[in-house]
Amino acid sequence: MAETRSLHDAVADLVHEGDTLAMEGFTHLIPYAAAHEIIRQGITDLTLARMTPDVIYDQLIGAGLVRKLIFSWGGNPGVGSLHRFRDAVENGWPRPLELDEHSHAGMANRYARVRRACRSPYCAATAARTSRPVRTRSPPSPARSLVRSWPPSPR
Repeated sequence: MAETRSLHDAVADLVHEGDTLAMEGFTHLIPYAAAHEIIRQGITDLTLARMTPDVIYDQLIGAGLVRKLIFSWGGNPGVGSLHRFRDAVENGWPRPLELDEHSHAGMANRYARVRRACRSPYCAATAARTSRPVRTRSPPSPARSLVRSWPPSPR
């Protein structure tokens, strides 16, 4: 059964020092409140993953909370250059930033592998902290059927 809790409590319970996070969203779906709550709680040594890091990743880097960034393109055409990202890479300020750069296809494949390891169309946040594959049972969904049937086999 689903549990409802405050954002403060959810972040405190689910995000820990040293975790790897992927906070995806586009335009109005960027999880600003969650990122700002992580900043308020001062959770450090994070590894962030994202196709194209945006302003919330720049803010987390600027707050000195990020140790490593896994990404495919470092910039955001909507907001221009990510200044704290650049400062961390060029000057080690506010702390040095380890980079792990991939192509967009490479990042999509990484996300797909995580999803498959969780055996779900979506992967729970706690799965990244386990040392063995997470096995979940979820009912068949149209999304799962679509993933299994794509790409179509040649005839």
